[in-house]
Amino acid sequence: MMRYKLFLLLTFLTNQVIITAQHTHETIPSTARADWGEFEKGELLKTELIDYKTTPIGKKILKKDKLRKGFEYVDSIKINRMVYNSDGLMVTGFVVQPKEKGNYPCIIYNRGGNRDMGSLLVGTAVVYMGKIAAAGFVVIASNYRGNSNSEGKEEFGGSDVNDVLNLIPALSQIEGADTSKIGMFGISRGGMMSYMTTRNNPQIKAVAVVGGMSNLFTMKRNRPDMESHVYSALIPNYEDDSENQLENRSAVFWADELPRSTKFLLLHGTHDKAVSIEEPRELHNTFLEHNINHVFIEYKRDNHGVRKNAEHASEQINNWFLKYVKDGMEFEEEERD
Repeated sequence: MMRYKLFLLLTFLTNQVIITAQHTHETIPSTARADWGEFEKGELLKTELIDYKTTPIGKKILKKDKLRKGFEYVDSIKINRMVYNSDGLMVTGFVVQPKEKGNYPCIIYNRGGNRDMGSLLVGTAVVYMGKIAAAGFVVIASNYRGNSNSEGKEEFGGSDVNDVLNLIPALSQIEGADTSKIGMFGISRGGMMSYMTTRNNPQIKAVAVVGGMSNLFTMKRNRPDMESHVYSALIPNYEDDSENQLENRSAVFWADELPRSTKFLLLHGTHDKAVSIEEPRELHNTFLEHNINHVFIEYKRDNHGVRKNAEHASEQINNWFLKYVKDGMEFEEEERD
């Protein structure tokens, strides 16, 4: 049972790896408005409840109508597809929250990947967002513009950063969401998005990042394919202004602009081949230099998404959010091995 549980988690996290599609980026027409209808005046999001039991992930974790060990939490949460208003665009995503009525702190989940590679699935909502929601949070996530039937065009850290910021007002229309307490989670490319949206934004109480990007120049050196298949394809004006475009997406160059009140948890595998351990190590040193409240945990010989230590990482993340988002505690951490 445990092996099966870990297999599901590995499958999900693998989907979050930065995948470099071998084609130029084209805007695919969205049918979001036809599918969801226009927003009413003052309406910021629409949601649709999902019965996870009828989905592929649901059928995998159910056996003879009984939940497999480790997924007992699933029946305590509710999962909704959603579409929300971001700069006038209809952007798709998910909302996961406890079934029990109450007032819950919020977590913004920033997905990895680019284009539709690494896009949000019901499996994402169940396996990863669901674990956070079951700990007592409203968890909301965006596919970013131009992806997964969202309107607009992805810019890999350009105007699509607004798709993360615009989740904050959308949260205000979700029953039970306490928008005075907001944290953020990012995986891989989602780490970059988390740093960018937290920059000069003290509204975010705490951030947890797994395998996150923080220096796109280092990424380009270690993975030259990123420049041709992602940077050039997605970042506007990249050919004429590459230095500024990459620097603006790399937290290591402007870490001093991150709020001192926000607490950052960095989790990374030392054998990560998608995002080199060089990146969080450099960011960690920069955080120390600028007195940014943080903890950096390296998982020895682990890979992208810290898949070998998934359960430990999940526990660290949930505890981080409970402590610094839900309870609003002052920072009091020591560096961990």
